[in-house]
Amino acid sequence: MRDVPSQLSRRALMLGPLLLLLPNDAKARGRRRRWGGGSWGGSRSPIALVIGGVLLCAALAVNSVFGRDLPPKGAGNPRATRRTARFNRRGPSPWVFILPLAGIVIGGAYGWATVPPEDTISASFPICAAGARITCVVDGDTFWLDGIKYRISDIDTPEISEPRCAEEKALGEQAKIRLQSLLNAGAFGLKAGLRDEDKYGRKLRDVYRGGRSLGAQLVDEGLAHRWLGFKQSWCG
Repeated sequence: MRDVPSQLSRRALMLGPLLLLLPNDAKARGRRRRWGGGSWGGSRSPIALVIGGVLLCAALAVNSVFGRDLPPKGAGNPRATRRTARFNRRGPSPWVFILPLAGIVIGGAYGWATVPPEDTISASFPICAAGARITCVVDGDTFWLDGIKYRISDIDTPEISEPRCAEEKALGEQAKIRLQSLLNAGAFGLKAGLRDEDKYGRKLRDVYRGGRSLGAQLVDEGLAHRWLGFKQSWCG
């Protein structure tokens, strides 16, 4: 039979990650609630995760402190009685506090990472031509905006300049036209990831509108692959 601190530590270890399973779809983000004048969308917002983690930590701490006075299971067992006596002398296990606090930190960081950007960017995007490029679309995952070159970081689209087959070039042209249409459809937001630039000096950003990734939309339409760290073939 395990002692109370061990049981509580296991509970914290199991319950902490459950904070990350809260819904974060576009419908949930659409249900806006105001906290002190600011708006937070969806239940995976940072404030919701932090509050959930604090409540979990408080519940475990109260349970560990006041639960010691309750008769444990197997109280008639001499070994269980000795283990309970040792716990009463030493106090709660430090893991009771460390695990929930770790869940708060991880959950808060994950919450900040998954909050989509605001739709604050709006521009008219032609297809890039020869000469200076200011604001235009290069291909299905690359575009210029105000003289800065961007690469959509969460997808990879078919190559146009050096395709491996005719099918790849045809799909690449479709992806380019579709990206132009999406960027011109209204205001959008850019979200940076762990890397700011790639080796070619292009800014790496995810593109969102209304909380949804435009890159994911291209994937759903069969015009892009999710970027997994390497290129996937478009030929046969």
